Amino acid sequence: MKKTIIVLLAFSITLLSCESNTQYSDYKESEFYQVQGIINYANPTSNPFDSPTKKNVSFTYFLDRPNPKKGIEENLEVFEAKKGYPLIVLVLKENENISFYGRVGILENINAKEKEFLNKHFKNQMNKIKEKTPEYIYNALIKDTVKNNLAD
Repeated sequence: MKKTIIVLLAFSITLLSCESNTQYSDYKESEFYQVQGIINYANPTSNPFDSPTKKNVSFTYFLDRPNPKKGIEENLEVFEAKKGYPLIVLVLKENENISFYGRVGILENINAKEKEFLNKHFKNQMNKIKEKTPEYIYNALIKDTVKNNLAD
């Protein structure tokens, strides 16, 4: 009898200590709010038979904080996810450590610190492109795109 109780107790502790991966489908849409984020990487999965749009995505959110949070989602079917893209992250209201990939984009109501972060990020990305691109091509790109898309 004692052995049975010990085995059951050990089994129960093992089950309780195992963490399950939470999924977006485990929650209701109303349990989330949106915050601005940025994609750290979007790598294809390691399975060679997966679709090329199936990716493991890492992202950073709460960009206005001194220590932003990081999230990871694996095996996502996302075509548009690429390193450096802005991302709208879905954060669980009850626990801000639980987050999910929302969609690529910029929220309409970002605050000043988030705007500053994204501005610096895009300037750095443009400088990297400028270094790799011949000057005449870069100038043509800037002429055609940047002046037409200036934000306040």
